[in-house]
Amino acid sequence: MRGEHLLARITRVSQKLASEIHLRSLRDSFIITVPFLVLAGLFIMVNYVFLDPKGMLASWLSGDTLISIRHIGDRILNGTMNILSLMLVVLISWNIATKRKFMTPIIPAMVSLAAFLVLMPLQLSLLPVNGETPVAINGVISFAATNAGGVFVAILTAVLSTNLFLWISHNKRLQIRLGDDVPPMVAQSFQSMFSIILTVLAFAVLAVAVQGIFHKEINEIIQDAIQAPLVHLTTNLPGFLVLTTLTNLLFSLGIHPSGIINPILEPPLLVAMQENMAAFAKGDIPPHIIVLPFRDLYGHMGGTGTTLALLIALLLRSKMSSHKKFARTVLAPGIFNINEPVIFGFPVLYNPLMMIPFVIYPQISFVIAYFATQWGMVSKIVAFVPWSVPPLISGWLGSGGDLRNVILQIGLLVLGVMIYLPFLVAYEKTLMAAQTKKQVDEMINPVVEADLSAPVFSQPKTIILMCNEGMSTSIMAKKMSQYAQAENYPFTIFAINMGRLQDEYQKADLILLGPQLAYMQESICQQINQHCAVGLLDKGYFSKLDGKSAVLDTLQYFKM
Repeated sequence: MRGEHLLARITRVSQKLASEIHLRSLRDSFIITVPFLVLAGLFIMVNYVFLDPKGMLASWLSGDTLISIRHIGDRILNGTMNILSLMLVVLISWNIATKRKFMTPIIPAMVSLAAFLVLMPLQLSLLPVNGETPVAINGVISFAATNAGGVFVAILTAVLSTNLFLWISHNKRLQIRLGDDVPPMVAQSFQSMFSIILTVLAFAVLAVAVQGIFHKEINEIIQDAIQAPLVHLTTNLPGFLVLTTLTNLLFSLGIHPSGIINPILEPPLLVAMQENMAAFAKGDIPPHIIVLPFRDLYGHMGGTGTTLALLIALLLRSKMSSHKKFARTVLAPGIFNINEPVIFGFPVLYNPLMMIPFVIYPQISFVIAYFATQWGMVSKIVAFVPWSVPPLISGWLGSGGDLRNVILQIGLLVLGVMIYLPFLVAYEKTLMAAQTKKQVDEMINPVVEADLSAPVFSQPKTIILMCNEGMSTSIMAKKMSQYAQAENYPFTIFAINMGRLQDEYQKADLILLGPQLAYMQESICQQINQHCAVGLLDKGYFSKLDGKSAVLDTLQYFKM
């Protein structure tokens, strides 16, 4: 009873944190920046591995030609990695305003961008090319303030400026009314005029006051007081292990950590990743071992808990045909690090025997990878690799083409199979004993089949599947759509991530949550104002990607 009470409290706290507007906005904004960072990582690889004047193409092309071609990549880096903070300040503000249902979210987003630039220093001391004496320059902005170095300034500016703008805009005395004949966009702009003026003015006054009192720019203070300590905490092995252990533990309890741990863990690790990329581009030694892809390359192969090792163990040594069939079914998404079917369908969830390796084994992998990197046995990670890139490929790309990192990933997978195996054997023994008892019980008390007769539909129905990223449910949505189409059910079925809920829920006659969002069911009902039923995808159907059974299960929601 005490354990259930504690779990209920953890679930309530997790639900509140995952529903918190600022954390959700932060998560959704970082997701949007991923393609830009992938592009930057790709051209870091191209520029400084393939186009290196001393590299593999040196015998084919002259050094000057290679450097000229590299200018393409340099410009791409300026438009991706070097403006990360500018993108984030706009995206975070836009997401906050959208979630607070402000009519024109682009206005507070532009206000946040203006406030971010207001905080920039008016004068920079720069060293000219081939010069020895710094020169004071007016009217320029350093990439150091708009790339990873400005991430935390961008986050704080977006949150504070957007909330200040929205608070001022709710005061009707500070709105200008132009009448009903004026186009809505023009009217909204004028109604927000005083909110814009006062918000930008407040940041300008703050910047001047801080500089006058402390003789430092706000950017410097935030970087020294907030950004640097957080980067140190998360790139430090003990701090990193604490956060990743908590991540795995929450997931094994059915609570997706993306809205709870990731907003704390990922921004500093992204800053560290950017610093490694910048150092590698300059030919310097990358400063960090632990960066954002470090987690995915070494401890999330196949997804959180490195469940790809579990699937390999199932295929090699499982005594149960159903487990081997399950492993074959979910292996393809597992290769791309989508493992919710394993966590919720195998299951790892609330399964003490499987929770132990699920939580502990990745931490062992992190320790091995950390010291292997520190001792120079493998390369540091110098290119951003998204979490969905399959293992081995991710190790080669992230390390800038070092095969030693790939060998390390293979070794960690082999170790994972060895760690998972004894727990798997013990788990299957308990299952087979329980299965024998169940068969005896069913012979004594036959199971009565449920009535799954299809209702008559007066109009088509739209079913939305939702999970954190929209990846695992998109596979399920495709399976369900194929069955519904074959049986002529008038269903439109598609998947979304949590960030699209407010934009899509009004289309839905039913919203089905992936098991990883089960703890948020009540909160999501409130977010959509009880617009439609919010149900849960059956864990068994989800784990087997059984579209037929999932469609038939939805019929209960539409019966009159």
